[in-house]
Amino acid sequence: MRNFELYNPTKIVFGNGTISRIGEVTAKYGKKALLVSTRGSIKRLGLFDKVKKTLLNAGVDSIDLIGIEPNPKLESVINGATICKENKVDVIVALGGGSVIDCAKAIAFAALDDGDPWDFFIKKRSPKEDNSLPLIAALTLSATGSEMNFNSVITNQKTRQKLATHFDMSYPKVSIIDPELQITIPKFFTACGMVDTIAHVLESYFDGGENTPIQDRIAEGIVLTVIENESVLDDLENTANRANISWASTLALNGINTAGRENKPLYAHKIEHEIGGTYDIIHAAGLTPIMPAIFEILCKANPSKFKQFNERVFGADKNMDPLKSGLEGIEKLKQKFVKWEMPLKLSEAGVEKPGLDLIALNASKSIKDELFSKEVVTKILNDNF
Repeated sequence: MRNFELYNPTKIVFGNGTISRIGEVTAKYGKKALLVSTRGSIKRLGLFDKVKKTLLNAGVDSIDLIGIEPNPKLESVINGATICKENKVDVIVALGGGSVIDCAKAIAFAALDDGDPWDFFIKKRSPKEDNSLPLIAALTLSATGSEMNFNSVITNQKTRQKLATHFDMSYPKVSIIDPELQITIPKFFTACGMVDTIAHVLESYFDGGENTPIQDRIAEGIVLTVIENESVLDDLENTANRANISWASTLALNGINTAGRENKPLYAHKIEHEIGGTYDIIHAAGLTPIMPAIFEILCKANPSKFKQFNERVFGADKNMDPLKSGLEGIEKLKQKFVKWEMPLKLSEAGVEKPGLDLIALNASKSIKDELFSKEVVTKILNDNF
């Protein structure tokens, strides 16, 4: 196990009906809020207006920023920061999934900065410590774990880049996880969240590190929990299933699973970020075509952890050959993606053939691992197109 530091200051308020507490929670951090959200069901079903009223009843006036996109855009960050500056906003409330929360995180530090916020994503500048507005998150889709981590992933459409920041000040102060808010999420997007949760766990789990028994058990438990609650896809209003998947998603990327591991690049995520920055597709839909292929390469290089995964998650015979067992476990995972009706070809996810070569070049530069050279990544993309 590697030496590590673990820091996570986010307070979680979890359970059915806890959205009613958003006013009291927010009021502790400010009296004028930027309420950041998406279009669609949050507004249509009255949740946005309910949250706005709850904030007002707690003495918090709010200004709306509606329309944050999947793969949130730099333009939305700049727009939100401008609103904050012009209206002297002192707290941000994010009502939505990972895209909304990621965007709100970037708005929070951009609102207290006079320069180009993209500078922070390309590592041209670093923000001043703690120079960020406080953020309250109310989660409506469990997938990215953004409600309890410091990651903010933003897409710059001009440069066709999808990059991330990782600042301690970007942890939400409080995140409300109310499973009842997720019962209107369609089947496909629910499955996307399940895939993203598993990807966050397994990309670290298969990093080649040794002597991480506690982390491994946590990771396996998260994957098992998602699989054991997959019936939610046939009963979308089952809040018990929603609750289990929600907490699994939060734990997948809040630091506890990765502490002490090798912390190598998340290969599938690196490649998908290049794909997503180019074609603006749904994140998980870009993961399922390529993740099994990446795992196969890693398994052939070091099959022991893959064998362990197949045994502990899928109940495989412990006497199987390590490589055979490892590859079998990957195939079983792939069949889960099929069952959940996720795309297994990039073309099904909205990717076009032109541009794959450049994606492979940029992804390999970002990964910086000889196992995933430009030629290897190109083959993965073309074989799974």
